[in-house]
Amino acid sequence: MSKNVTLITYPEGTILKSYDTFVAIKPTASAADNMVTEEYYSKTTSRQINEFFGGAEKAAKVMKVPQTTMDTLAKFLEAYHS
Repeated sequence: MSKNVTLITYPEGTILKSYDTFVAIKPTASAADNMVTEEYYSKTTSRQINEFFGGAEKAAKVMKVPQTTMDTLAKFLEAYHS
């Protein structure tokens, strides 16, 4: 991963943060779906997301959610673990 990417790992899952934006979540629970923002940011962020999910084909199958949902989930996890 590049220098502008942060992986934040909690018992509930891992969050991918590109620059200052939460863009993807991989929950640890097998019953939960991986999520990615439906917002397009840049080629670089898209590449980071593809790498996070193990390739473009896998990333394309991930559930897309509004950016507000991604922010809410990530900020909740941050607050819960603070």
